[in-house]
Amino acid sequence: MMRISFVAVALAAAAGCGTDPEEEPVDPSAAARFRGYAAVQDELYAKFIAPGTPFELFRYLGPSGEELSRLVGRPDGFGVTFDVRNARPNGMNVLVWRMMLRSFATDLAATCPGSREGASIELAPAANATVGALCAWPAVDNEAAGAAWDLVVGRRAPERSRAAFVQYARALDLEHRPAADALAQIWLGALLHPSFLLEQ
Repeated sequence: MMRISFVAVALAAAAGCGTDPEEEPVDPSAAARFRGYAAVQDELYAKFIAPGTPFELFRYLGPSGEELSRLVGRPDGFGVTFDVRNARPNGMNVLVWRMMLRSFATDLAATCPGSREGASIELAPAANATVGALCAWPAVDNEAAGAAWDLVVGRRAPERSRAAFVQYARALDLEHRPAADALAQIWLGALLHPSFLLEQ
């Protein structure tokens, strides 16, 4: 129930952008187009993954991942046949994005010391401190939750979206969950925010 209300708060906050053009970012829902597979993967790689290590988002989708990733705008073809499709949100690509990013969020949670599941990613030094600060779950303060938001979304979203995320991350609903599940939900909350996924 808290997950649904956070998404509603995030979407409402994103939709309310643009009231003060000097302060507020552009409302990403006005574009109603995903940034695309390559843009999201490249940004996640740059922010989270150790340089020189392999990383491909579609691998989180299993053996059919390469084909399924075309549903979220993964570029296809070369030269004159190069084409990016499925950038407009629909029932299928929203589900595929969630599947990939949920697994990536779970991988981030699995980088914590003592995690029962081993992570398949190696974190970049710059991401270590931010990801590691959440590993103190449930003793996570507003600063650590805000830093996680800043790492994923940065200044793309208005300040009230950040505040809503911090409130969500500190909610009692998550506090009583196992660390791996709670942390995956926290990371997913930022990764699925329209300001991160949609064009601006």
